[in-house]
Amino acid sequence: METHTLTTSDGLRLHAETIGRGPSMLMCNGLFCTTQYFVSWREHFGQSYRLVQFDYRSHGRSDDDPEPSRVTIERLVDDAALVLEKLCDEPTIVVGHSMGVRVALELYRRHPERISTLLLLCGSVFDSLGGVASLPPVRHAVVRVLDSAGWLGPLARGIKDVAVHQDLVSKVGTALGGLSAKTPRAPVDALLAHLDRLDVRMMVSLARSYIHHSSEDILPRVKVPTLFMVGQKDSLAPPSHARKVAALLPDVQQVVIQGCTHLAPVEKPDEVHQVVERFLARISRR
Repeated sequence: METHTLTTSDGLRLHAETIGRGPSMLMCNGLFCTTQYFVSWREHFGQSYRLVQFDYRSHGRSDDDPEPSRVTIERLVDDAALVLEKLCDEPTIVVGHSMGVRVALELYRRHPERISTLLLLCGSVFDSLGGVASLPPVRHAVVRVLDSAGWLGPLARGIKDVAVHQDLVSKVGTALGGLSAKTPRAPVDALLAHLDRLDVRMMVSLARSYIHHSSEDILPRVKVPTLFMVGQKDSLAPPSHARKVAALLPDVQQVVIQGCTHLAPVEKPDEVHQVVERFLARISRR
């Protein structure tokens, strides 16, 4: 593995890693995640592809943005675009998990000529909250809480610390269909450790941006082969949402991984890898 440091246009240092040889495959992490999420994917696909991973600004080993309130989806796409330009050969396969699905699609919007394939895993393209939480009253309440968190300051930080250290994130995630009792603990523990490092002001800004963001309008203009994969038990990006997305994509294969939640790539990695391999092999024969 090689490590890289890239400097953004506003002077922040981004941490990036490359491993393997072959066609470039750029990995876009989910909300508040770091390169640790794609461990099993890296071990598998690093044998045949040149995997490019990175940490968004204010995440992992990348620099914190000095203005946490400006960390939005668009800023993360800026970061992904820099990594695409500096470390990826053309054309590139772009992989997105969860929020990374939005980053991947927005990256395609900006640089369609640089991207050959989209692998979209367990993510919503619009209507971020999913399930009951997407109902207007619940959605309005969530937005109000996020809007208040900016000025609550120390109280918001205290709530985050309690949630992380008492493992409330896992419990709430399980209740919402984001993971299950059978989800391997290693990626969950890595996420909790990473949440402990994050600035709550940045978390609020990015969460607010995520809720208001939509990539729905770009779907009919995506001209590259696209795999859209979801977990059958995922209520954050459920199969019903995947069907709506697939209906708008010109060249798509939709796959539902049975018995999985939002973390299908770590719950059933072998099955997910096989689906991806078959998809890539099929489009290579065109």
